Formats: sequence, structure tokens, C-alpha cells
Amino acid sequence: MGTSQLLDGLRQNRKCAPWREMRELQAQEAPRPRPGKPHASLTPGVCWSFSTPSEQPQTVAGAKGPAFMGNGILTKPDLVNKVTEKAILNVAWNLTYHLKKGYVIVRCRGQQEVTDKLSLAEATRREIHFFQTHPNFRVLLGEGKATVPCLAERLTTELIVHIQKSLPLLEHQIIDSHQRATEELRRCGADVPDRETDKTFFLIEKIQTFNRDIEKLTEGVEAVKENEMRLYNQIRNEFKTWGLILAANTQKVRNIVHEEVSKYEHQYRGKELPGFVNYKTFEAIVRHYIQQLVDPALDVLQKVTEIVRQAFIGMAKNNFGEFANLNQTAQTMIEDIKVKQAETAENVIQLQFRMEQLVFCQDQIYKMILNKIQEEMFNPLENTPQVFQMKKSNLFDTNVSDPSTSSITEIGVHLNAYFTETSSRLANQTPLIIQFFLLQENGDCLQRSMMQLLQEKERYVWLLQEEREMATKRRLLKERIYRLTQARHTLSQFST
Repeated sequence: MGTSQLLDGLRQNRKCAPWREMRELQAQEAPRPRPGKPHASLTPGVCWSFSTPSEQPQTVAGAKGPAFMGNGILTKPDLVNKVTEKAILNVAWNLTYHLKKGYVIVRCRGQQEVTDKLSLAEATRREIHFFQTHPNFRVLLGEGKATVPCLAERLTTELIVHIQKSLPLLEHQIIDSHQRATEELRRCGADVPDRETDKTFFLIEKIQTFNRDIEKLTEGVEAVKENEMRLYNQIRNEFKTWGLILAANTQKVRNIVHEEVSKYEHQYRGKELPGFVNYKTFEAIVRHYIQQLVDPALDVLQKVTEIVRQAFIGMAKNNFGEFANLNQTAQTMIEDIKVKQAETAENVIQLQFRMEQLVFCQDQIYKMILNKIQEEMFNPLENTPQVFQMKKSNLFDTNVSDPSTSSITEIGVHLNAYFTETSSRLANQTPLIIQFFLLQENGDCLQRSMMQLLQEKERYVWLLQEEREMATKRRLLKERIYRLTQARHTLSQFST
């Protein structure tokens, strides 16, 4: 596109919305002029105005360097002495104080002419006449270095060059702003329809979208940001902690078996001979240490409940954030259903531990685990007698010469086998209970409750009552997107 065409486009479009949008983007990065300092324009061809050709050009050229990129403007040529006119010519010809873009000399309207409201056209005519009739300065007119129209043409050319260089960056800024505004408008959601029929479909779509997001949470396929973690992974970390608690409890039983059996030997042993295992002692130890796992299991339940609650409430805010009443209704449902499901899960966990007091395991499973434990301890092919005796001593902390050694060893083997199976059972059963009630049942009940809102047609207006700030924000974003779109269209015309 030629310079004249670009100039015509600038003149025709300088007041339209796209240009306002582009000027806003430029203004965000443009430096602010400081009071008392010469003002630099936005173009590379900076303009400096000097009332005399003496001190100021020298100051600017010295401060900015001999090849400072700028346009010098000499003013008031009608007020200088005849003696200094030759010096002014040297300055205008860029021979005295060098500026890369040279100088232009202009004669502006005087104070009296401004007071008399002299028109710009007449002022321009008088200025041209002044230079045409001036014996020294008329040569500058022929060289295009005098009068305001020549200055305007030069500055316009500088502006066009700057715009052409800035178009790629400006286009990138517009695209980036357009994407941000579009994304923000998407988060604001669509406008609420005016017709009742349309409101029904609008609310159905809103609730269905929310239910789909809840279903993705319960299935572990929800979308997450780079620094976020899926709900299932958060819950899985709590279940890992539960597994560590079970392992620590099993190890604790191994460590205290000598103390427990010794206590029985001294206080409760009847006519049994030393070395015989008493099943009641085994049962008492099992029940006591299984009961100690109830509170840690309920702590895991409470932590998972809070994690799920936060995830569901966050999903409600994402879907219903612009509708305060609908958002509050959804959060109330989440809280009510969460309390009910957490209470049910707690009761089932309590029931599970009450059943564990039966001290039961299938014969085939128990024999298999017991044989495995005994092989690890008594396998003569792998353990010499010294190693075997050391294992028993280290595992159960017993004294070989103690008469209760054989009974402690026997009951220790059984406790090890039983707690191995019980820990495996509880490590799966407790998380299974929590997942079923806090994720599956909780999510299903919430989705059903949300769909039941559609039956309350008299509440549609109240549920879809939008915050005033949100409606205003959506309107402003739409207007901004329209202006940015127009700006991109205008830039594409200049780029071709």
C-alpha cells in the first residue's frame, strides 16, 4: 500500500472504534512526558521545538549524541535579527548542530493573530507569503524545510513509517487481547434468555453441564490445570496414609507380643503347661489392636469428605458463579448430601470394625498365609540354627532360656499371619467404603437433586437472577471483542 493511500486511511479511520482500540494498546506502553522536559512523540522521529538557534539545539544534540534521531523545529523566524539569519540558515541546513532527521522552520500565529481569531487557512497563507518574500529564508521553502504544511508532511511520513514498523507487534497485541477477552467472556457464561421457554432450556443446559462435571470428578477424568491434582489422586494420598497406619499397627503387635504373653503367663495362666498357646490370649490381643484402628479410619474418612466437598463446591462455583441463588442452592445441596453420606459411611466403617471383633478368616486363606510365615521363619534350607534362633529373638524380643519362649514364638507366628490378612482386608475395605459413599453415592445423589430443581418452575426467575456486575462485565467484554475484531480487520487491510 502506498504512502498516500495509508495517509488517506489514517484520516478516514482515526475516529473509528478500531483505531481507538489500537490507540489504547499504544497508550499502555507509551512513556509519559515529565513536566519541564521536552516532549517526545510516539514516533521514532522525535520533534524538538527551539525558539532560537543558539543554546537549545546545542544542548539537545550534545545530550543525545551527534546523530540523534529527531526532527528539530525552529520557530519565530520573523522575530530574529538580520545578523543571525545566516546562522539560522546553517542550523536549518543541519550544519551547526547535527540532527539525523534535520530541521524545519515554521512561522506560527502570533498572540495578536490568535486573539483576532485568525483562521488556520489564512495563517498558512501568510506563513507561505512570509517565506516566499524573505530574502534569506525563501530558499528553505523550495527545499521543503519551511512552513507548517511541510512540517506536517514530514511528521506524517514519519508516523506512517512508524505505523508500518509497528503493525506486526500491534497485530500480535490485538490478537492476544482478543483471546483474553474471549476467554473471560466464556467464563462469564451466556446471557439469560428473556422468554420463559428459553429460560427452561437454559437452566437445563446449566444443570446438565454441572452434572457432567460432577460425573467426571467421580470417574477421575476431570480436566485439571498444570499445578492442580485430580480428585482421585488427592484421595489416593489419604489411602496411602491409611496403608502406612495399618503397617505400623502390625509392627506394633509384633513388638509387644512378648509383653502381652508374659502378662498372661503371670496373671491368667491356669493349669496349662508352659509352651501351650491360649486362644483367648490371641483373641484379646487381636481385638485390642484392631479396635485401635477405628479412630485413624474415621480420620481418613473426615479428610476425604472435606476433599470431596471442596471439589464439588469448586465445580458449583465454576458452573454457577454468575448466578448467586443457583450457586447457593447447589452448595446447600452439596453440604446436606455430604453430611448424610459421611454419616452412612461412618456407620458402615464402625460396622466393619465390629465384625472384625469376630476374629475370623477362611481356613484355606489362613493356612496359606500361616504356611508362608512359617516357611520364612523355619525353612532349614535358608536358615542355619543360629540364624533361625536369632530371627525368633529379634522378631519377638524373647529370651531363649525363658519357659514361655515356645508359646511366645507360637502365638507370634499366628499374630503375624492373622494381622497380615486383616491389614490386607482393611487396606481395601475401608477405602472401598469411603469411595462408594463419598464419591459414587454422593455424586449420584447430587445429580438427582439438581435435576429435581427443574420441577420447580416457579423458582426459575429466582435461580437465574444474575448479579448486576456480571451483566455489565459481559456487555463491556462483548463491546471490547467487537472493537478488537474491527481493529484486526482494519489492520489486515493495511497489511495487504
